Amino acid sequence: MNEQLKNKLQLLDPISLDELCDYKLLNRIDTKYICNAKYINQIIDRVGSDFKIQTSGSKRVFGYESLYFDTPEMKTYFDHHQGKRIRYKIRFRKYLDTEDVFLEVKKKKDFIRTNKKRNQFSFSSTLDNLHLDFIGENIPIPKSGLYPTIWTIFDRITLAGKNQLERITIDTNLRFKNNNQEICLPELSIIEVKRDKANGVSPFTEALRELNIRAYGFSKYIMGNVLLTPNIKHNRFLKKVVTINKICYGT
Repeated sequence: MNEQLKNKLQLLDPISLDELCDYKLLNRIDTKYICNAKYINQIIDRVGSDFKIQTSGSKRVFGYESLYFDTPEMKTYFDHHQGKRIRYKIRFRKYLDTEDVFLEVKKKKDFIRTNKKRNQFSFSSTLDNLHLDFIGENIPIPKSGLYPTIWTIFDRITLAGKNQLERITIDTNLRFKNNNQEICLPELSIIEVKRDKANGVSPFTEALRELNIRAYGFSKYIMGNVLLTPNIKHNRFLKKVVTINKICYGT
């Protein structure tokens, strides 16, 4: 992250994690966007007066690390590839600045709604009976078992609307890795807007529209697998690979 952006973030009004927990979006719309990281400076210029930034001490950017699990036959990946309405993801998520670790189960119930359940555990690269009990409370455990597949590592900026019930995450410095290799995408930024359905026009989405940044579905787990294992079947995601290459490399 460049110094200019760091300085801009320091000018935003702060909000603590405890205060951010009050932004309960029970009837919400989640929308993702992807863009080149160079646009983040311009976005902050446009929306800085309308949003507070999650802050802990002097920190305003926080590190995240996730380890995803899948079956040997990659059921999670291929359920997504086949466009199944009901599908899930399983991961450990580690907050690098606090060392907190959660095991999370994200279950997509249809094309709009996603339920996430999580429980705090010590980190592990294997799933023991306690982990499996928690997972089994939320989804059926596949008979073939669950095994670690890929890591995602990134930095996150979190914004909260001053005048609207709205929460924004901006992920940068994205890295994917497995047992064989690591891929870095420092040029790519992933933005997610979570807002109450009852709200009017969002100043954040207006800023994105002005910069010609359009809504675009994106899964770190799916794209990480495609980039780390190019021979995996991914014809459904070919356009996304092309889009990412244009964003990151102009090709």
